[in-house]
Amino acid sequence: MSEQNQTEKTTASAASKLFDIRIMIGALFVLYGVMLTIAGFFTTPAELAKAADINMNLWLGLGMLVLGVLFLVWARVNPNRPDPNPTDAPRRPAAH
Repeated sequence: MSEQNQTEKTTASAASKLFDIRIMIGALFVLYGVMLTIAGFFTTPAELAKAADINMNLWLGLGMLVLGVLFLVWARVNPNRPDPNPTDAPRRPAAH
């Protein structure tokens, strides 16, 4: 019976890690940050002139990369722990 409880706890822990919103947000920010950073390297002078000579794609891409990495580090350092199930706790006999 304890093997089954251990398997259920492992499954619940894996599911909570899989659906941690910080990981999804961080991964999307990293993906879009990489795409914008790459686009920033191929910015033409005409596009730079439109943006007051500021390479917006490059700077916003780098910012999104930093934010995405921070989300992923946060999820790794402070993992999501599911609340303990009160039915799993051992019961104490009631004192009369």
